[in-house]
Amino acid sequence: MDSLFHAIDTLRFPRELPATLLEVKQTFEAERVADVEAATVAALENSGMLARIAPGQSVAVGVGSRGITNIARITKAAVARLQTHGAKPFVVAAMGSHGGATAEGQREMLASLGVTEASAGCELRITMDVRQIGQLPDGPPLYMDEFSAAADHSILLSRVKPHTDFRAALESGPSKMTVIGFGKQKGAQAMHAYGGNGFRRFLADAARIYEANTNFLGAVCILENAYDETGHIAGLSAAQVGTDAEAQLQAKSKSMMASIPFDDLDVLVVRRMGKNISGAGMDPNILKRLLVPREPEPHGGPAVIVTLDLTDETHGNCAGLGLANIITKRLLQKIDFHAFYVNGITSGTFGVYRGAMPLVMHDDQRALEVASHMCGVPQPPNVRMALIRDTLTVDRMWVSPALRAEVEAHPRLSIEREVPLSFDANGAMASPWQIG
Repeated sequence: MDSLFHAIDTLRFPRELPATLLEVKQTFEAERVADVEAATVAALENSGMLARIAPGQSVAVGVGSRGITNIARITKAAVARLQTHGAKPFVVAAMGSHGGATAEGQREMLASLGVTEASAGCELRITMDVRQIGQLPDGPPLYMDEFSAAADHSILLSRVKPHTDFRAALESGPSKMTVIGFGKQKGAQAMHAYGGNGFRRFLADAARIYEANTNFLGAVCILENAYDETGHIAGLSAAQVGTDAEAQLQAKSKSMMASIPFDDLDVLVVRRMGKNISGAGMDPNILKRLLVPREPEPHGGPAVIVTLDLTDETHGNCAGLGLANIITKRLLQKIDFHAFYVNGITSGTFGVYRGAMPLVMHDDQRALEVASHMCGVPQPPNVRMALIRDTLTVDRMWVSPALRAEVEAHPRLSIEREVPLSFDANGAMASPWQIG
């Protein structure tokens, strides 16, 4: 380890970087939910979930670990409506192996997302203990956590979005969250052992088993727009989860996604990654880089990806780190390798390449210089480089002058101003943003 840090501290490959960057605004057409609380209540009522709950009955409300916009408000609104209906709701952590696969770690994950007993208005009951509720023919067993299974009813607050690891009609959504969320670490590990093909084969059938064998009533489904805002909220009954109704929401979510509007970038610089941003730390759909065995790579991904930092909210879990080619010493020192490895190993094939360690550079400046050196473009002024804050926020980015013509020709893009690319005396980026 001493020799590693000696290399990180001393290694230099100085290369010319652009003195200035173009600050670029990207404008998307975006559907928005005007009243999040009202839309949450409508999803509970219009799906028929509320009508199936009798006064006095207990309801487990499953909340995941992803950074869902407005999740604390949505949780509070769902709990409050259940309470006015006469039910007795409580929140459970529907998050597989996250939080280091411990109950306390998952409670901390929820708190980092703003979901606490005080904010939700009800008790949080969190356990990693599960019971088997079914078996998929030629597939994995299915599980449900003990608190959820013991309730009279259970529902999910589930984002619907393109999955970070595979492509199918059903990807990230309530059919997956029953297996991975309610199933906790044991359920997640059992399903992930089959890789992407397992999800494609089994999610619809798993939904039918949860509908038949458990207290699952359905899900409040949350879709987000290209600005990471709540774009649409809909309710699905248990009978609709895993069917065309969910597939239609999945297709809608894909149409609402943001994107980086350049193919074949030489260098992409990502300021921060974390589980609160994407299950893979950085959304592979935005990066155009998948890195999953036996899954085809997207077209047009960057030659080199540089990632500079981890979010505080990810609690050291750098799942997806291998999507980057170069990171900083600062990021390395924030990694909780226990959480990282538990999450990566539980995810099976999805964690094989993404669990690899990138090159580590001492600071931001050296990371960008090495990326420019390694990207395959011999003349530094011709390097097509883009910088983004994270894969959730690509409505504003900073690009090298080599991309000016492409920006000016793109209908969604406009140049706001020119800004310096500069670093402080310690090599930390001072502009266009300051790493603090």
